[in-house]
Amino acid sequence: MLDRDQAAVAATLLHGPRHLPTGLFAGTEAAVLRGLRVHANTISHARLVALEETFPRLREHLGAADFNRLSRAFVEAGGAERRALADIGAGFADWLDDPIAADIARVEWAWLESYHAADAAALRLADLAGGDEAALLITPVRRHPAARIVPLAADAAPRLDLAFAPGTAAILITRPDAEVRLFAAHPADAMVIEAAADISPLGNLIALLDEGHPGGGAAIAALIDAGAFAKVDR
Repeated sequence: MLDRDQAAVAATLLHGPRHLPTGLFAGTEAAVLRGLRVHANTISHARLVALEETFPRLREHLGAADFNRLSRAFVEAGGAERRALADIGAGFADWLDDPIAADIARVEWAWLESYHAADAAALRLADLAGGDEAALLITPVRRHPAARIVPLAADAAPRLDLAFAPGTAAILITRPDAEVRLFAAHPADAMVIEAAADISPLGNLIALLDEGHPGGGAAIAALIDAGAFAKVDR
């Protein structure tokens, strides 16, 4: 019953008074519609505020007026429909025509996903010290639950952080401890992060980097140091 009533209210808010079942609320039709308008305005405002809080760098890049215009259009077109406030930014990047803006939105959304990801002990370079080469190559690793990598379609990296060089191809997001961290990354890093979604021997990841990364297999050390992988109990 409650789910049915909630669905009826949602349909009325989205599609108009003709979708409001007779007798759902007490009072005259005019009073009910006034109440629904207030409710709709409250929900809309909360969604707009949630988008502002989710995408602060995007708002800075676009300017407050353009950001507010785009976020309002996103909400009014149903882009936030059936989403909790914490999740309404999931599709916002796809709403943006500006490639730099879309990249910024994707990175900020990945940042939020990383922030809320499960905890896990990050693999450290010190954990690999003292072993021989054969043992190192068969060491099992997996992607850290908080690790994300976002390929960039445009030159958005300096808009995210002035420390990033123009032409940066991807952004790695990690949270090995309490703090979310961003790193410039290479497209080959994305293949390695994806390959480590399931447990993988470290040697396989080194081979992938050796094929496609300008730093060769040694680039695995940078990924480990960034906190991209989690420990696997053997």
